[in-house]
Amino acid sequence: MTKEELGQLIDLRKEIKELDEKIERLKKQRVGNVSDRVHASMQEFPYCYTTVTITGVDQKESKKRRAVITENEMLLLKRRQQAVDAEYRISKFIANIEDSKMRRIISLRYEEGHSWTEVADIMNYDRTYPSKAVTKYLKEHGEKKGKTGNRK
Repeated sequence: MTKEELGQLIDLRKEIKELDEKIERLKKQRVGNVSDRVHASMQEFPYCYTTVTITGVDQKESKKRRAVITENEMLLLKRRQQAVDAEYRISKFIANIEDSKMRRIISLRYEEGHSWTEVADIMNYDRTYPSKAVTKYLKEHGEKKGKTGNRK
């Protein structure tokens, strides 16, 4: 894992949320919901005059348009799944850090989005310590993983 990969976590979460909103909008377009207001009266006495909003599905919407919307929706779902997979991989990495201090530093920086100076202030360290400690940890972790990854 690198600092650059960890730095993607907040943006991945934002992207997932944005993609969810886009997918929901496309679903609404695909269904072709329409609404209208009609005049009605209450069913029981006193028979008060009122306006009611009704909704339904537009049967005239073209199949071709729905197919394009569905294709776009599938592309967004694929992008969303890629973002979810990357977010999960990074979150799992952070959760599996055994050293509490390192896990807190990485969490404050990459999950909560604090600057290195803010992380140092929160944890009462020198301004440069958190960044250097993470760099050292990631380098050591990468080397250990590389060594164990070559065994069979």
